Amino acid sequence: MSSSSIIKLFFALVFPILCSAQSAGLSGKVIDGAGQPIAFASVALFQTDPAKTSYTDEAGRFEFKDMPHGKYTLKVNTMGYAPYSAEISLPENSVLADIVLEESTEQLSNVEINYRRPVVNRKIDRLEFDVENSILSSENAWEILRKTPGVSLSGGGISIRGSNSILVTINDKKVYLTGDELKNLLENTDGDNIKSIEVITTPPSKYEAQGSAVLNIKMKRSSNEGYKGSVVGAYEQSMYPKGVVATNHYYKGNRLSAYGGYMFGSGHYYGRNYATVKYRDDNGDVSSIWKIREQAHYRATSQNSFNLNLEYQIDSLNTVTFGGNSFFSMKSTANINTPTYIYDGNGVLDSVFDAKNHRDYPQKNNTLNGSFEHKFRKGKLILMSDYTWHYFNQSQDVNTLFSLPGEAPYRSQLLASDDNRRISLFSAQADYSGAMGKYNIETGLRFGNVNAENDFDYAQEIDGVPVNINGLSNRFLYDEAVFAGYFGLDREFGKWALKAGLRGEYTSLDGNSVTTAEVNSQDYLKLFPTLYTLYKASDNHQIGLSYGKRISRPPYSYLNPFRLYSTPYAYVTGDPRLQPAITHNFSLLYTLKNKYNFDLYYRYEKDPAMEVLYQDYETSTIISKVTNIDHNFAAGLDFNTNLELKEWWQSGLQASTMYKEDTFQGIDGTMQKNKIVNFFVYMNHRFTLDKKKTWIAETGYYYSSPGVSGAFRLGEMSSLSASFRKTMLDGKAELSFIFSDIYRGEQQTTTVRYANQDRVADSYGDTQSFRIQFRYRFGNQKLGDKQRQDADEKGRL
Repeated sequence: MSSSSIIKLFFALVFPILCSAQSAGLSGKVIDGAGQPIAFASVALFQTDPAKTSYTDEAGRFEFKDMPHGKYTLKVNTMGYAPYSAEISLPENSVLADIVLEESTEQLSNVEINYRRPVVNRKIDRLEFDVENSILSSENAWEILRKTPGVSLSGGGISIRGSNSILVTINDKKVYLTGDELKNLLENTDGDNIKSIEVITTPPSKYEAQGSAVLNIKMKRSSNEGYKGSVVGAYEQSMYPKGVVATNHYYKGNRLSAYGGYMFGSGHYYGRNYATVKYRDDNGDVSSIWKIREQAHYRATSQNSFNLNLEYQIDSLNTVTFGGNSFFSMKSTANINTPTYIYDGNGVLDSVFDAKNHRDYPQKNNTLNGSFEHKFRKGKLILMSDYTWHYFNQSQDVNTLFSLPGEAPYRSQLLASDDNRRISLFSAQADYSGAMGKYNIETGLRFGNVNAENDFDYAQEIDGVPVNINGLSNRFLYDEAVFAGYFGLDREFGKWALKAGLRGEYTSLDGNSVTTAEVNSQDYLKLFPTLYTLYKASDNHQIGLSYGKRISRPPYSYLNPFRLYSTPYAYVTGDPRLQPAITHNFSLLYTLKNKYNFDLYYRYEKDPAMEVLYQDYETSTIISKVTNIDHNFAAGLDFNTNLELKEWWQSGLQASTMYKEDTFQGIDGTMQKNKIVNFFVYMNHRFTLDKKKTWIAETGYYYSSPGVSGAFRLGEMSSLSASFRKTMLDGKAELSFIFSDIYRGEQQTTTVRYANQDRVADSYGDTQSFRIQFRYRFGNQKLGDKQRQDADEKGRL
């Protein structure tokens, strides 16, 4: 079936349903005296005990479903406003006039709001970490993620349940950044602007099927007009010095809202990887030992991040937004020195070669996006589109000197390469959500396209004489299109909540290695069902069950067959024949007293793409190749809680245990199993050191026991951090002292041992550091949403 036929069929099935959507119950909107919506107000209907309760959404709207006819008392409460009460008679399909709340003369002090503890809320399809106006609000988004239940930042990357295949979104909009670019963006995102972090281990059908989990950062929306801003400067000392300055600005007018930020960073970075590789003869005895001592010094002296978002409210029903972000680092270089000592089987030094690798890699990443939202009486339609283009150039010179022990070099070799990449990504989608009878529904269509061009050129000299190279230079073209449609519905009845969805994605891709005339074309249609149920036995007990199917398409870089050499005897390469991986996720969830969250899960992944490292005995080359391993599965139990032990002492705890098994085909053709039971724990404690709450201290510690990844066995890791924060000038200024990886516990040993493969490596990534940071806020810092005392008290743990 063609993609156009799929789209027509989708519209034919879905839109007649939308047109006939009806709902019954009571609905209304809560606003302030200026006509602005009041979010998160508590709304209650009293007739019998217990009362029926709800909260207004970000547009100030609320709704009650399946209510019997009769007379009720309607009460609305939220902090900062006088309580509202009215007697109503409830016929079918009642829509109330806007409820206007008057401001209260009694205000909760700003200091008290800023230091409440973060709250963890269990929802049917996600875990919500509510940090709005909590003690975490003064930190940046990256540090808040570090404390988010279920999220791990060990090793500098983001992982959930041991998987790094994470889709990061901001207000449900995909972030087209990875690695250091994503970290820079999040470090430049002020926690004051964050409402909550949503950890979605089994994403519903509205999200792309790509990736194992979704991490959604929800930003605040202000209902008050005004301007506020902040500036921040930081100095960090690790192996080398680093510095950053940033500024953020937010303005809200009657119809126009604008948010923008800029960050400039400059610094030097260090990495170390010491490896020992053993080659064996046919009898299994060691014939030679290679000791590799790699040290890397990276310089990124001009890192720049911009972001801008504009929102214009045409009227009460229509809103348009336009925004973009940019990251560019045009002065990025690396010097990687890799001396290698080769010993014979008896441990006698036989020969030495010293590779000095210099790289220049300027890069740019830019994204533009826009959206239009129209609100219906019982739903809303959102149209959005974005375009991203990525520029990356890397020129590399690998100069190697070969020598015998104690003698001058007898040969020199230069291996030079140029890697030029141009990648563009485009997407457009339409999403509708609303009510259909007793159900809430969501449905939509999406189109996404990736287009990439990569030229890789090599040149070689031996003892200063040019040497022809065959088969290394190449041009790689890649084009991928994904057509998707989805439908989901949910309903609450009594103590039960149900949600289900189905997403279909048709993928068409072509990878063309022009020089080698190797073409890889794939066309496939996959269906991705999701199912959730949540049973609220009482206020103290909630239990849920979920299932979801996901896909992990290989990233473009994994499909590229080019060889990136670090020394003449070590390179990394991709595989244009990689297949997408299919993942099945099952979860059993339990929440006790709204404090303690348990998640028992099972994950099975077929054909995951992973890095497999092996020694090529014919050429004595260490090859790191991305390939599809047969399968892996993981089963585990996660636990998290946030507690207030004392008024001045708050604590967070995450703990997990997981059995993981990876099955892969070794270089000898046999199937190998790499399995282990892994443990992980993270604890953080936050202390208020004075009565005015101007001094805050925090400690954090994590430990991860040995694990596995494909052919690798990973050693244990741990880290201890501490910070002190002083608030000054009536809360406008803040001085922080941050100590990270205090005892250098973030060093890891990786081992590959099977058949005749034998490699052990110890790595360290410059994680021990001291940071001093100063932040100053100006403008109307009470610009945030009107607070809600009742909701905060109910949500406390």
